[in-house]
Amino acid sequence: MQYYEELKHIGLQRLQESMSQALGLAASVTYPDGQLLTKTSNLCSFCALLNANPEGRTKCGASRVIFARAAVDAGRAVLDTCHAGLVHVAVPLRVAGKTVAVLVGGSVALKPLTEEEVAELARETGIDREELWVAAQGVPLWSEERLRKAAEMIRAVTETLAQLIYTKQEQQKKADELSALFEFSKTVSGSLQVAEAARKGLQAVLELTGATSGSVVMLGEAEPGAAALEVAATMEPDNKLRVIPAGEIIAAVGREAIAAHFDSRPRESTPEEKLPAVAIPLKAGGKVMGVLTLAGKPGGQRFTEEEAVFLTTLGTILGLALENARLFRKVQERAAMLERLIEVGQVLSSHLDVDLVLESALASVRDVLGARWCALRVLDENTGELVLRASLGMNQKLQARVARVRPEDNLLGEVLQKGEAVVVEDLAADGSGRYLPYYALEMRALIVVPVKAGGKILGTLKVYSPVPRRWSEEEVEYLGTVAAQVGLALENARLYSSLREYYLSTVQALAAALEAKDVYTRGHSIRVAKWARSCARMLGLGAEEEEHVYMAGLLHDLGKIGIQEDILLKPGPLTPEERKEMQGHPEVGARILEPARFPAAVIAAVRHHHEDYGGGGYPAGLSREEIPLLARIIRVADAYDAMTSARPYREAFTPQEAYEELKRCAGRQFDPRVVEAFLRIPQEEMENIAITGGGGHPDSFAWRNTFFTEAAALTRAGSYMAGRATTVLDKQAGWHILDNATCNRGGNKQ
Repeated sequence: MQYYEELKHIGLQRLQESMSQALGLAASVTYPDGQLLTKTSNLCSFCALLNANPEGRTKCGASRVIFARAAVDAGRAVLDTCHAGLVHVAVPLRVAGKTVAVLVGGSVALKPLTEEEVAELARETGIDREELWVAAQGVPLWSEERLRKAAEMIRAVTETLAQLIYTKQEQQKKADELSALFEFSKTVSGSLQVAEAARKGLQAVLELTGATSGSVVMLGEAEPGAAALEVAATMEPDNKLRVIPAGEIIAAVGREAIAAHFDSRPRESTPEEKLPAVAIPLKAGGKVMGVLTLAGKPGGQRFTEEEAVFLTTLGTILGLALENARLFRKVQERAAMLERLIEVGQVLSSHLDVDLVLESALASVRDVLGARWCALRVLDENTGELVLRASLGMNQKLQARVARVRPEDNLLGEVLQKGEAVVVEDLAADGSGRYLPYYALEMRALIVVPVKAGGKILGTLKVYSPVPRRWSEEEVEYLGTVAAQVGLALENARLYSSLREYYLSTVQALAAALEAKDVYTRGHSIRVAKWARSCARMLGLGAEEEEHVYMAGLLHDLGKIGIQEDILLKPGPLTPEERKEMQGHPEVGARILEPARFPAAVIAAVRHHHEDYGGGGYPAGLSREEIPLLARIIRVADAYDAMTSARPYREAFTPQEAYEELKRCAGRQFDPRVVEAFLRIPQEEMENIAITGGGGHPDSFAWRNTFFTEAAALTRAGSYMAGRATTVLDKQAGWHILDNATCNRGGNKQ
């Protein structure tokens, strides 16, 4: 229809009338089927009389259809005679090889009409014979040569007209195409997400072409001869069929970089059912990186070569947009890898808990690589076995079965021997003879990298995929980087463990040096340290805080190392001056530890372990939450050990009696929350610490005899009362009971 609109725009009717007047011919323009496109101009009186008659008009119309179709079939000008004996010339108007109209000129005769011919025509039409005969006398007489010259002139006019129409159409088409390309480029370049750009591009192409179905398939970075496809977008009117070409069509498009025509439903019978389709290469940087497929034109029409050329141009724009989106996705993935590596590094640098570091590292591997299983193995240098140290995705049964494996003549051994990563895309199809020391059907693809530290291989880190998978270079590098961080964590853990053992040995030596001055408090510090650590655990404190309270427990009485033995071992009450010296030992102990750079929490716990929860303790008179939590814990553990330990001047409390005293003094001397946690320590654990924690005289029976002897002597001297006294004082622990009703009230407190 666009051609007929153009004919109207250029004034076809006026052109026809001008031409018919100039040539002296009647003229009209018809559609290719002979139906009038314009009104006939310059009719002679004879033709006008015939056309005014219904029968005559019908016969004239039939003759015109014959002329037009003859010209269309011949593809050139033809001369023919109408039913009335007049000669007409029909010239096809062809635009871009297609007949869009026919110019018909005529209403002339090569010789005069006879009276008999006119009479016959009058009988056929019912027109008055005399009137028709008079009109016939006015029919122009032309020679055949003149007619042919007129036909040539009409042909020249039609060719010029056709060229004008074609040029204008081409210009409009180019303008439309450029506009479409511009809008298409804006549409697909507006997104940096592969799926979104593919969907927008496909939708725009479907609207431009009138197709109903299509798909965008991305070609992966595959090795020669292999295809790694990513379906980026599909569109179907009924959502039942995805128009994705067969592998050989995609391969051909990718290899030859040209469009391929095919039937997406070849087994159907009609063209519409076969759903003719075209696959267009998507190019970027001279390389085919995807395939655009379209199908479902109205009526089962096939895509023309002209359409394929235009679609290929669109494909280049879409290919560039998708390649940019894919590169952006790679950048995002790389950024995500780096972000997770930073997270693992932060965990590594801020935590000494190797289990936490390994958990973070394996979680990072699982999330970034999308791996279902991860396994870290550490080499046992004594047995040569690889021991499962941490894993994700493995059930307990499998973990137990593969807890220890031998890296001999298998993939793990290859990694340990070469110190390089091993990558397998499909274990089931791998023909190299390499295998794992254990295997499950779900383990199809894998990466194994060595875990190193200081040039030494410590173990292996593996990830598995349940389906065949082509691992990217970035993924292998990422796993290797995580393995290096894991190696550093393992080495740091080993060094820290060695340092910790040395550190604790030094601390225990200091505690032992202190307790060597008093055989009756031997083992006190280690028991306090262990009970304090257990209490911290019951409070839900972390491993680092448990470690600090343990050290503080060992060192809480370090300040007594400078107190004179006659004060430290004095069996009777202390003088005010002696009591003041004894009460200075927490501050002295803290000052001893500060130059050695002990953790601040440890120093604070040593300094304040004699503060009372209700206030009034020493050295700072702090109360409640002002007192460091670790100091409050040691306060309870210290008092419990003092109460359950016998002294020359009193008998030991039973554990139950000590528990009751702790509860009675909770809120005044002791933090109630700490007391509650201390009382929740399992009895078996309490007894084990009491037995194995050290303390007491080497000869327990001799010590007990000495105790009872001294206690009796003291009772006789009136210094203390045997059994349960109204005032019981422990100079070593600073624990005291002033009466049976009130804790921490007056008296000889130390």
